[in-house]
Amino acid sequence: MKRALAVTILVAVLAATMLLPGCGTDKAREYSEEARSSYISAKAVLAGLQEFPSEMEEMLRSGDLNGIAEQARESIEYSRELVNSANAAFRDCREKCELVKQEGYEDFSAYADMLLQLVDLNQQVINAYSEYMGLSSTLLENLPYQGDPGLLMPTMTYLDETTSRINELMEQIRQLEEQAEDYYLTLT
Repeated sequence: MKRALAVTILVAVLAATMLLPGCGTDKAREYSEEARSSYISAKAVLAGLQEFPSEMEEMLRSGDLNGIAEQARESIEYSRELVNSANAAFRDCREKCELVKQEGYEDFSAYADMLLQLVDLNQQVINAYSEYMGLSSTLLENLPYQGDPGLLMPTMTYLDETTSRINELMEQIRQLEEQAEDYYLTLT
């Protein structure tokens, strides 16, 4: 009799705790908060890279092509360090998103999927910045340029195309970030 009463009380307590709001989703909510925080941190690191193309253009337009070489190399090296940091930060965000998805709650998994899509788009941006750095480094090695200016134009055009691709990706990211943030606010 005592055992049956204990089992009944235990079942009642468990049933009551399952009815508490958010009880079963606490981990998913916690992981979502961590994933969001991780994404924001990764974006902060990436923000430093956004200055690189304008810095390089400003240096190249300064007219002192011999004098910019060391400054440009330092800027490229610093930007490469930012690429490594941004990659690590987005990797951390991806891992947090996977934890959210493992919890198995559809609403939270949908948010994690949005963040994963944002991580992928940001990886494309990082890759484009890496290309831009490579091209800038190549141009820097050839300064002062003594060859046919017509041969330099394809590289300059590709730099412009890379910048345009970055801008297009950033616009996609901005729109998806707004959607993801709105969705996150409905979850919390």
